[in-house]
Amino acid sequence: DKRHYDAMNMKKFFLQILIALIILFLFEPGARSQDLKLGEVHIDVTGDPVAKPYFINGLLLLHNFEYEDATREFEMAQLLDPNLVMAYWGEAMCYHQPLWFYEDFDKGKGALFKLGVKKEERLEKAKTPLEKDFIAAMEVLYGEEKDTEVRDEKYRQAMEEMHKKYPEDEEASAFYALSLMHDCIANDKKEQCDAASRILMKLLTINPDHQGAMNYLVHIYDNPATAYKARKVADSYMAFEPQSKFGLHIPSHTFLALGDWQKVRQCNEASWKAAETWVKKRKKSLEDRDYHSRWWLQYAYLQEGKFGKALEILNEMNRDARYSKSERLRFHLAMTRGHYLAETGRWLSDVVKIEIPTKGFSVSVKNMCFFVDAMAALEKHDLPRVDWYLNQMTDQRTVEQNNRSDYTNFRLCSTRPVVMKKGLDRELALAETMEWELQALKALKTNKLDEAERFIKKAVVLEDGTTYDPGPPVVLKPSHEVYGEILLAMGKNQEAVRQFDLALQRAPGRSLSLLGKYRALMNLGQKEKAVLVKKLLLKNWQKADEHVLSMLKQ
Repeated sequence: DKRHYDAMNMKKFFLQILIALIILFLFEPGARSQDLKLGEVHIDVTGDPVAKPYFINGLLLLHNFEYEDATREFEMAQLLDPNLVMAYWGEAMCYHQPLWFYEDFDKGKGALFKLGVKKEERLEKAKTPLEKDFIAAMEVLYGEEKDTEVRDEKYRQAMEEMHKKYPEDEEASAFYALSLMHDCIANDKKEQCDAASRILMKLLTINPDHQGAMNYLVHIYDNPATAYKARKVADSYMAFEPQSKFGLHIPSHTFLALGDWQKVRQCNEASWKAAETWVKKRKKSLEDRDYHSRWWLQYAYLQEGKFGKALEILNEMNRDARYSKSERLRFHLAMTRGHYLAETGRWLSDVVKIEIPTKGFSVSVKNMCFFVDAMAALEKHDLPRVDWYLNQMTDQRTVEQNNRSDYTNFRLCSTRPVVMKKGLDRELALAETMEWELQALKALKTNKLDEAERFIKKAVVLEDGTTYDPGPPVVLKPSHEVYGEILLAMGKNQEAVRQFDLALQRAPGRSLSLLGKYRALMNLGQKEKAVLVKKLLLKNWQKADEHVLSMLKQ
């Protein structure tokens, strides 16, 4: 009867409220986008008004590379409104991470299967032409084609068609630009990068608060030759102070490429703090700590002459490594150990005693570890030991060259190791660069100056033939910097200035390159030029450890 029917409806109503409250409790949704300072997006999706804010927040997190948290928001939107089609699209996008060279095909396909088992069924559920086209593009991205590159190219074409069809739609523009970047960055295709840049610049004129556009532009111009084009964008991005660990870190890509160490430090101090809060909130493990921003922060400290701060970070990583077998953690320990020793020159300190297993590292990182240990042996005049390390470096490179296998890249922002199928030739070139550097420094130590110059020229040719890799260098001492120091020892000061200038082109603002150039200019009696270089160096060393400034007098 009617009373029974009304009672059943009331039970159903209260059950829905209870389910919603449970969902809210389980997902612990944070503040909405405006409170998280994640910028602004303008997209009208079909769905329940209660669920839409979760979709929007997921999209904003997605643009900031917060893939895990974005997935939670999209899943929340799905639970609150199972018919919000774009929430399934958003979740699938979280498993496609083009600038991290990572894709989880099964999970992406699984997100679409939640919407419908068959392609036709999924497309049928889309309520508007725009939603239908977004889902259709996702069908291409997670299609039947087994070759990832073929699928990526077909997806790029689908997004190009969307961009033409909806030229004023912000998200069609953003994701088309991102599809272009995946190929242009991986394969150094300038035309595609330029096209993506134009789209994103236009998007920012329409929506100056679109952090996705900011993020992607920073990555397009992420090298010393073009980073100046992204400075205003990076400054705007940084000014947001988003509650996103990756969003806080990303502007530092531009600042590191420009040698602005104060801003590199500020970005990564904030990123590390946010990441630690996230790890505690999500009850994550040691492996999930943001060692990437910690590594960049240590490098900034070293350039600022804050050696004590840099050592604190190294010691913290060494402590964490005792309790974790994570290859990613060991990589960051290896890099922070190497940079600390290379920048401070404390080759006889206890830091050298930190042992780091290199299993799972790429060939360039393995040779970097050998290089560090060999430099310590060279400082002790243990030349037979140096030769042993040189043989190990050559053998390791030969093995990798013959195997031609995939390698693991830990240098990306991703919290997971990324297996790279391309780029081995670059890895081998960097590995060999360090061999010739070591040969040159050994020759310098034994006063074989002509031999040292011959060896370092080989290193310079190799390193110059490689593309710029964002972040602190794997070749701890740039080869042009080493060449400059060798020329200083030979009394060839004018040539040394030239080499330090070349080093600063590839790594702007490096303190040791500035110091070397200053010394060479002083030796030449060019005091006015030397004063200008000294000003740049002192800008780096504004708050340096007290003893660091004494290096100017050496």
